[in-house]
Amino acid sequence: MSHPMLSSSTDRNKDQAVRFIVADWGTTRFRGYLVENETILDQVSSDEGVSALQKGEHQGVFLRQCGRWLEAEPNAPVLLVGMVGSREGWQEAPYASCPAGPDEIARALIPVDLGGGRKGHIVPGLFCEPAPGAADVMRGEETLVLGAGVENGLVCSAGTHPKWIHMRDARIERFATFMTGEMYALLREHSMIGRPATEPADPKGFDMGLDAAERNGGTDGAARVGLLHLLFGARAAVVSGRMASNLLGPYLSGLLTGDEINGALAQFGRPSVVTILADQARADLYAHALARHGIRTELKNTQQALLAGLARIVRQHAAAWRP
Repeated sequence: MSHPMLSSSTDRNKDQAVRFIVADWGTTRFRGYLVENETILDQVSSDEGVSALQKGEHQGVFLRQCGRWLEAEPNAPVLLVGMVGSREGWQEAPYASCPAGPDEIARALIPVDLGGGRKGHIVPGLFCEPAPGAADVMRGEETLVLGAGVENGLVCSAGTHPKWIHMRDARIERFATFMTGEMYALLREHSMIGRPATEPADPKGFDMGLDAAERNGGTDGAARVGLLHLLFGARAAVVSGRMASNLLGPYLSGLLTGDEINGALAQFGRPSVVTILADQARADLYAHALARHGIRTELKNTQQALLAGLARIVRQHAAAWRP
């Protein structure tokens, strides 16, 4: 489960073995790892995510899940990443600002007390101002993209809130977040738009949605009518009998994904390749959608990217980790 290292120009201490402890603490899940370089030696997992905890409970959860590693590895750095640094987490970690690489992120780590004189450090997340007066943030994805092995290029971290991240000289230059996954869930579960959808879904609807998004992108000379109009049009097509109800769910997914890609390409240009950080099923959808634009994709394993990114942060300031 190792990950290819980046060039020596970006990792001065890459040949030095480093062992560290990770808490990947999301909204719904806690995942802990004992790691050497980018190899997992041991791991734990529980449903004690940030949303399930009250203030003051985080230290106890961490010690219960990872305490044996603290005892066995008294000199190992402890990194906490994800929503653990949010307002609802253990301690809010102020965002570092773009552009940023491992050095800037390492200098912005926030210490937390693990007990017994031991400290852990929360990875801070990043703030970006993509345009004057605009704001964007990420918390957790910055570690993934630093471990993805992309020095220059465009990375898409595809999840509930997909993030398109521009890398320059192995640093995060800027990024843009889209509400694609959350909007799809809202439309399907809480909106009249998605109510007529039936199962089993017909995947042909995904390409139909991509078609509509591409037309709305204005690439073929068609007039832009706006995403909101197209969303209602999807419901209208079903209730009027012009679209089968089992096409509607995939259609909405394709329409939202296509609109996201339109927005990303408008901001970052049209690269020859995009690196995707996602599970296989989600990555396949993005690969299919981007291929229609003549863009190929490369898939990176998210767990390996996480560990490689954290290892870069640890190595960047190795002296600072000595207890």
